[in-house]
Amino acid sequence: MHRSSYWKTTAIALVASGASLGADMYLVLPRRHLDALVSAEAAILTIALLAFAVVAGGGLVCLWRDARIGNGRPDPVEQSATRAPAPGLLARMRLRFLLGRSLRPGDLVRVRSRTEIEATLDDAGTLEALPFMPEMQASCGRVFRVHRRVDKINDMRNKTGLRRIRGVVTLTGLRCSGAHHGGCQAQCQILWKDAWLERVAETFVERRRAVDDAAEGTGDPGDRERRYVCQMTRLWEASEPMSRFDIRQDLRPLWLGNVGPRAYLVAMLTRAFNAVQHWRGAVDFPAMPSLGDAKVDARAQPVGEGQKVVVRSREDISRTLRASRTKGLWYDRDMVRYCGRRGVVHRRVQRLIHEGTGQMIVLKTPCTMIEDVVATGEFLRLCPQHEYILWRDAWLLGAQDATASATQAASGEMQG
Repeated sequence: MHRSSYWKTTAIALVASGASLGADMYLVLPRRHLDALVSAEAAILTIALLAFAVVAGGGLVCLWRDARIGNGRPDPVEQSATRAPAPGLLARMRLRFLLGRSLRPGDLVRVRSRTEIEATLDDAGTLEALPFMPEMQASCGRVFRVHRRVDKINDMRNKTGLRRIRGVVTLTGLRCSGAHHGGCQAQCQILWKDAWLERVAETFVERRRAVDDAAEGTGDPGDRERRYVCQMTRLWEASEPMSRFDIRQDLRPLWLGNVGPRAYLVAMLTRAFNAVQHWRGAVDFPAMPSLGDAKVDARAQPVGEGQKVVVRSREDISRTLRASRTKGLWYDRDMVRYCGRRGVVHRRVQRLIHEGTGQMIVLKTPCTMIEDVVATGEFLRLCPQHEYILWRDAWLLGAQDATASATQAASGEMQG
């Protein structure tokens, strides 16, 4: 039914754009000279033509993306969120200086020494309210690539939406181990202030022995009353308010190099189409599962680290949801794109630090992270916080079970 809604809006937009084009040509072509009134009318028709064309293009893009979801295939926005950055064209041409001194995705940087970084910190161990955490010390002196430039963050403490943050990047492959924070298993991306990094030439070779910073921490199960301080609990202090009408936040992801031109165009066309769908009370992209009343038991066979799994279909997941949640865990539209997709369990998660209180939360039922399955930030105006998505076991199916189910369904169809 959602595809019918997409087609309806797309068809209306195509007809309207054709009508606008015809009216514009009828108004302009017969006249050798245009007076002010005719010029104004032509301009209005041209703007209408472009608007309808954008909506029609967005509809076709959403239909294409929806078909890829049905086939279990990624789209450009997801690929842009997970891609490893490489040196940009200007860097390869040795013209990187044209982009200025600000760090960009793909830049090669050295994390400054602990002494250099400590010189930038205040008495609370922060720079502009962003903490330098003990888990970051193992990276000092090592060389990494800038993964994304972080221009905004999503406020999870006060739920105020997006907030502006300045002078911050993430580095490829660096996530918090939680070793010094009670064994928190969220594996959040570590945020780095520009002042803590030094850009180096592409020919720079790291001579220090690599230190594995991905070791898991072990926490005291009885530390629920302790309040931890980490970067995620201090994002509010490290950021500032930003108006939702500030269109610069929509341009920065492309300008800063966080998103490629193709993915950016797909995301913007989708956003325009969704705005029209929302205005007329129709289905947005991606189509969310219909809300059920947890018609089936949400319990499932636990999956283990390294196990191959398949994300269940929207219809199967909808049967486990009550108020868009399964056992308290929210299922959002950034997760829909992974329906039907195969992956490998990255880790089981039971301990998380609450961003608002700083207290350790021990989940009654562990959640699951899947390798390379991260939030794209597309529906948060391309927010570059690419954190791992948490999954309930009821939303997953073992790869062998999925294959057996598909074989059984195909056999039933042949017999029918």
